[in-house]
Amino acid sequence: MSYNIMNGFEEIEEHVIIQSRLISLNSRYATKKINGENLSSLLFDFNSISPKSVDTLYHTIAIQSAEIPASYYNVNGKNNIINISDNVGTTASITIPEGNYNANTFASEFITQFNAAAFAGNATLSYKEISGKYSLMSDTNSTNLTINLASTTCRLPLGIALDAVGTLVFNYAVGNATLLPLPADFLGVTKIKLLSDALAGGNFDSNNLNTTTLVDTISATATPFGLIIYNSLGRESFVKSKRIDEIDVQLLDQNNNLIDFNGINWTMTLLINTHRRQKFSKKDGTILNDKYVASLKALKKPESLKEELEDVNFDDDDDLLLNK
Repeated sequence: MSYNIMNGFEEIEEHVIIQSRLISLNSRYATKKINGENLSSLLFDFNSISPKSVDTLYHTIAIQSAEIPASYYNVNGKNNIINISDNVGTTASITIPEGNYNANTFASEFITQFNAAAFAGNATLSYKEISGKYSLMSDTNSTNLTINLASTTCRLPLGIALDAVGTLVFNYAVGNATLLPLPADFLGVTKIKLLSDALAGGNFDSNNLNTTTLVDTISATATPFGLIIYNSLGRESFVKSKRIDEIDVQLLDQNNNLIDFNGINWTMTLLINTHRRQKFSKKDGTILNDKYVASLKALKKPESLKEELEDVNFDDDDDLLLNK
């Protein structure tokens, strides 16, 4: 777009420019830690990152880099309870202490917790190397065990589907113990999803098969207690809002659970690109501010309107560019 200005003023040309800014986030300095030392739901109350402007067309955002500690556990407060009944009338909830487990250490801890519960006898949880599945059986003759899924949060480590319902029965059968349905899963967090209401765009998530506040994803490749180092893949996401003040951040795992970082801080750098209109002098390429352009347009108006221009107060730093 261009304007042909008379009375000796240069022609004005309008272009779309991209203004890039980096935003460095450190969970330590969050204004509000919504879920405490879990550090996965935070609010950063910045001072006008992008004020509302008629010249702003839209923003895009990308994760430039991230350093995220793998300080989360594969067995945590969201997936460590197993509710079991036997056929003699005893029901108890077994709680596996939070931590990072493999198939063998988990089986050992399960047996310890089961044997410490109020059951009359003990039980054995055995791991089958070939199938990757557990088998469960009471050590007491004729005693059958039942896992009550409605009260059981420990699903994937045992080999139970997240959406399974009802009960699982494990009969006493020497030499033919009942297997859990699925291979044991101790992968824990495999993907970190960055969500933000302030930075939401049009990204989709199969979690709800619709647009969400998802901004970007990061593959969790570090070993337990290691460090995930992420560098930009060059992709940007559209941001719906034109005005950005505070930034809320939620870090979720692949199953849409807020991650517990156990008090270990993470850092992240965001790149925000603002696409906006900018006016230039076609004569020498000088950037023209809005007040200057308004004055040029006013000079084309009738004398009565030109007089109104004389009442406009310009600040010293407006730097009106006039041809002399």
